[in-house]
Amino acid sequence: MLGAQPNLVLLMVVLWSLVRGVDEGLMWAFVGGLIVDILSGGPLAGSAIALLAAAYLAGQSLGVQVGSQVVRAMFLTALSTAGFHLALLLVLDWTGHSVDWAFSITRVTGPSVVLNTLLAPLVLQPLNWLDRVTRQEGLAL
Repeated sequence: MLGAQPNLVLLMVVLWSLVRGVDEGLMWAFVGGLIVDILSGGPLAGSAIALLAAAYLAGQSLGVQVGSQVVRAMFLTALSTAGFHLALLLVLDWTGHSVDWAFSITRVTGPSVVLNTLLAPLVLQPLNWLDRVTRQEGLAL
């Protein structure tokens, strides 16, 4: 689908922020972002900064009283995916990489928002299970 690819690290961070709260989401965003940065050719901490922005957006209480958890997950995934891509584009632009904003937003960001939003309910269920299991056993992730 155009330039979209599922971003499992982003989905995990966003949905974990929804399930467990912004503090745990930010922690995993930083760790996951650094790992992505080490394995990619982009600027070090670029993905980490973008994932931190996404986790922060997802961990906010936007629409907490509206709809089911799945609806909130899809809404926050769409919002956070857009925030992630915009933050990453800003980091790339600031670090001297050539950024075609129109192409990136229309051919990568937009399709990625749609794809990640559609995948959110599928990723949410295992994370809800993991949350229940780790809370019962008293483990903190």
